[in-house]
Amino acid sequence: MDKNFSNFTPDWNKILDQLEADEQLSNSLSDDEQLLLAELRAIRDESADALKAFSFSNTNKKWAELKTQIGPIAIVKPKVRRRKLWFSIAAAAVLFIIAISLIYNRYQRQPQNLVNIIVNDIPPGKSAATLTLDNGKKIALSAASNGQLASEAGIIISKTADGQLIYTATESNETEGIHLHTLSTARGETYRLRLPDQSEVWLNASSSIKFPASFASAKFRKVELTGEAYFQIAKDKAHPFIVKSNLQEVQVLGTHFNVNSYPDHRKAVTTLVEGSVRVSNQEQQTKIIKPGEQSTVQEGQGIAISPADIKNVMAWRNGYFRFRNEPIEEVMAKISRWYDIDVVYAGKVSGELFNGNISLHKNISEVLNMLSYSNDVKFKVEGRRVTVIQ
Repeated sequence: MDKNFSNFTPDWNKILDQLEADEQLSNSLSDDEQLLLAELRAIRDESADALKAFSFSNTNKKWAELKTQIGPIAIVKPKVRRRKLWFSIAAAAVLFIIAISLIYNRYQRQPQNLVNIIVNDIPPGKSAATLTLDNGKKIALSAASNGQLASEAGIIISKTADGQLIYTATESNETEGIHLHTLSTARGETYRLRLPDQSEVWLNASSSIKFPASFASAKFRKVELTGEAYFQIAKDKAHPFIVKSNLQEVQVLGTHFNVNSYPDHRKAVTTLVEGSVRVSNQEQQTKIIKPGEQSTVQEGQGIAISPADIKNVMAWRNGYFRFRNEPIEEVMAKISRWYDIDVVYAGKVSGELFNGNISLHKNISEVLNMLSYSNDVKFKVEGRRVTVIQ
């Protein structure tokens, strides 16, 4: 993980980004790097409250103020040994938190026009989903006991203690026809699925995936997705894996990728983390994307390929919101799916762009309070209705 890092920007966050990217790409991390990754994640969480004072707007100006307060800090040289690298980063991170805290305290002493009306708080979403079998039977997985749930088409379906749905082929994996199952999440729910070919799927909120109970007699391993999911596909060159969603099909042999295809987005975005995938649209146009790239498919348009922000795409799977230059409408769309709320706007919609990281495990009041440190937006929470006040 040799990188040329400049003066304080802050560089510990760049190193955290790189380590998490290496982790997602299945690169092996040394013991020192794994320890460093855990420490930097803890630093990120502990500094979140101090960063509230800087809001989610005008971040360039506020970083400039921060750099003026603490001056330049050269953190890493390319050929420093890993253990020395760890101590250099840890020292810089401590200085960073101290500096942030000093400025945070100064901002806290200044009066702020912050008035959110929280009639009732709303807890975060949870691991839950509904499995619909081929015969129409529905199983609420949050209420189901751990262990075997059903058996069909030579497949045993079970739920693990850590909340994963697993399909396991038996020795007599003989199928009579195709048995289609559907795993669906409501707003405020996510779930993890292991398919009979050992491929794994993380299903985001307000999404569904339809798949055969067994791939034994199929030429293609084909599933249908609505919403968003992250896939880790087991390698099988003889049986390509296909994800069909609105506007597109994605074909792979064995790879890691994310598909965001919510109907209200009117587009399908596929982001490749590892391997190679082929994306096809409804006009039969086809393009290959490489790791670190993403394709965007919109009705009546060609397939657009662009560099991907892997950390941003993977944030939901890793347990937090990550906003990067996003308008309030996009921010609230993500929040509404996770907290199962209805959003209305009072007044003119702000053109402010938001940046920041927020844990998915906080109550909605904490998330909204962090957002409202910008004077351009306030919130009112009543029941499951959130009014955005400009």
